[in-house]
Amino acid sequence: MQGTKSRTVNSIGMFDMLKGAGMLAVVLAHTAENYSLQTGGGLSLTAFFPFIFRESLMAAFYIASGYGFRKRSIGKCVQQQLKTLLKPYCFTAVLTTLLHFIVHYRCFGYLPGSVSATVQVGGGFLLGLPHTAAYFGQQFFSAGPMWYLLALLVGWVLLNTLLNIFPENYQHYAVLGTALLGWGASLVWEVPFCLIQGAVVTPYLYIGYLAKKHRWMERPLSQRTLGLLLGCCVVILGAALVTRTTDCISLAEWSLGPVSILLDGAVGYLFIRLFLRLSRGGGVIVRFLEAVGRRSLHIFCIHTVELIAIPWYLFAARFVDRPVTGLLLQYLISLASIWLVCALLQLRRDLMIKFFPARRKSPRTRYTARH
Repeated sequence: MQGTKSRTVNSIGMFDMLKGAGMLAVVLAHTAENYSLQTGGGLSLTAFFPFIFRESLMAAFYIASGYGFRKRSIGKCVQQQLKTLLKPYCFTAVLTTLLHFIVHYRCFGYLPGSVSATVQVGGGFLLGLPHTAAYFGQQFFSAGPMWYLLALLVGWVLLNTLLNIFPENYQHYAVLGTALLGWGASLVWEVPFCLIQGAVVTPYLYIGYLAKKHRWMERPLSQRTLGLLLGCCVVILGAALVTRTTDCISLAEWSLGPVSILLDGAVGYLFIRLFLRLSRGGGVIVRFLEAVGRRSLHIFCIHTVELIAIPWYLFAARFVDRPVTGLLLQYLISLASIWLVCALLQLRRDLMIKFFPARRKSPRTRYTARH
């Protein structure tokens, strides 16, 4: 990795290409769910095949997040995660709920129905639901892609707690036990606030933490490790085709039970190694994907707003006889709207910096900030 170490290893932007490609794939997968393209065997080209390795990609995102993990006191970790992740979650929840009411009332002109549906959306955000579920005799919709942020918050706090409580020799077992506990809870109860998902993704964060600690990213994969990871890919593909189901963290569904959780983590690590290798070459495509990846949090939030607030099923109904055309057109519209809002946010940031420059820090403040 000579000549590229400063760009890819132990740097802030080393996972930007992965995040960028992942964001484009996530938007495409969510778009494809509105359109039906069936194979001769009855499997959907839009609702099945694009999702076979979906949770491996999600695992790769969590591993990348775990790469920046640092153990700290439990209170400080909770405070940091609430500030970093809960703030954009709440902002997105409020904006999505308001826009959902406005758009649905404009589209259907029925106030009681618009209010009822909006309450279901807002309630889903308040309960932090990763999928549509019923509580207190009332059905609430999911928080959409925002389940990812809540699961990340919960998983980060859980991992930090485990590393503070257990000695190093027992941390592996504690992390695996937490994931098993989350999987077991999913069999008996619809737990709110993405607690199940947070427990299940803890091993992925732990893999990222170990990768940073032991400098795995700086060493090439051995033939044995590469073969094992490729074997995990084959098992995931085979399990999906045999069971005709795909893993889904948000729905708490895994085709091979807890084994699938570990398989997705292994393949997610392989994805990271693949994208790190691809990012070395540079080029227009790499720079484009990295630019998208640097805005991954904004894209998650904006995509949640447009995915939930806009009744895309009305748009898809116009292309029942031309699903490919409708899919591509909706995908382009979604990407264009996301790009536009990202550009406006960047413009706002630039204007704030220009007209409200930060006050010069005193030497004592600069010293405190560094240490």
